[in-house]
Amino acid sequence: MKRILIPIFICSIIVAQEDEISDAPVDTTLMEVSIDTSELEPVLDIDFSLEFGYKGYQWGSKIFDLPQLQNMSVAQPGSDNKSVSMSGMLGLDSVEVIFVYSDSGFWKSEIDFQLDDDNIDKQIKSFLRIEKNVSEVYGNPFSTEQTVNGPSSSYHNFLNVKYSRAFYRSSWNVSPVRIALVLSGIVQQPKTENSLLEGDISFLRLVYYNPDYMITVREENQTEELPSIFELY
Repeated sequence: MKRILIPIFICSIIVAQEDEISDAPVDTTLMEVSIDTSELEPVLDIDFSLEFGYKGYQWGSKIFDLPQLQNMSVAQPGSDNKSVSMSGMLGLDSVEVIFVYSDSGFWKSEIDFQLDDDNIDKQIKSFLRIEKNVSEVYGNPFSTEQTVNGPSSSYHNFLNVKYSRAFYRSSWNVSPVRIALVLSGIVQQPKTENSLLEGDISFLRLVYYNPDYMITVREENQTEELPSIFELY
C-alpha cells in the first residue's frame, strides 16, 4: 500500500500548484509599450499637381534651389545660370531633363528622349508611344501635326544622298500649364559608313511650361554693325 500512496500524494501536490498558478492575476505591465514620437520626422505632403509645379518642383523656384527627381543624376547648373540638367531613366527611356529659369524663376522643363538616329520609322513609333502615355494622363491633345517626306528606306543611290524627314507635334492645355511633344526626325538615305551630317540631328522632346513664369527682362543692347556678306562667306 505504501508504494501506491506515495505517487498519488506527489500528483496531488503538482495539481494543487498548477491551480494556484492559473488562478493568479496576470501582470500586464510588460505588455504596455511607450513610444516617444517627439523625434519622428513629419511626413512631407508634396504637391505633384501641374498647377503647383513639375514633379513636386514648384513653378517660380530659383536656380539655387536645385530640383531632385527619382532615378536621375544630381542636378548640374549650366554655365549661363539659366538652366539645370540631369540624366537618367524615365520609365524604360533614357532621357535628359533640363529645367529652365527666367527672371521669374523656374518656368519650363524639357525632357529629351534618346532616339535611334538611323531609322525614321522607329523615331515615329517612339513619338506615338509617348503621345499615348501622355494622353492617358491628361486626355487627348487639343492640337496635332504630322508631316513625313523624303525617300524611303529602300532608296539606295549612294551617289545622291537624300534625307527622310518627319515632324510630329502634339499639344495639351492643362491650365495653367501647357504641354508639347515634338519629334523632329532627319535620317540620311541611304545610310553610309560616314554620315554627311555628324552628331544628333534628330530630337524627341516633351516640354512642360508655365507661361505665367516665362517672362525675362532683357537689357537693350546697342545694334552692332555686321560685316559685309562677302567678308562672312
